[in-house]
Amino acid sequence: MDLIQLTEVTAEDRALGACCTLEAAEMPARLKEWSDLRDRSLAIRRIQGGVSLELATSEPMSQVADLIARESECCAFYTFTLRIDGQARELQITAGEGREIAVQALLGV
Repeated sequence: MDLIQLTEVTAEDRALGACCTLEAAEMPARLKEWSDLRDRSLAIRRIQGGVSLELATSEPMSQVADLIARESECCAFYTFTLRIDGQARELQITAGEGREIAVQALLGV
């Protein structure tokens, strides 16, 4: 799996991260959930504004959907697109053009 190189963090990037409403005590566990999903991914690729994870057919989609829903509650700046096409499973995570670093931080890449 290719890991994505982080880009330079700007003040604007830090302001975007400050928009997260998750309690600080909950953040390590949530980030672990995302890094675990990243680690189980078959591939990670850059897309405009974020990344795309290729998921295994064995990945429980109900758990992925639950994680997406919980993240959407605290970080409204992310957009999640889950695509299932036959055996193909893809999760696109974006934060807007030029905000890829927010997605990279979420996934720990």
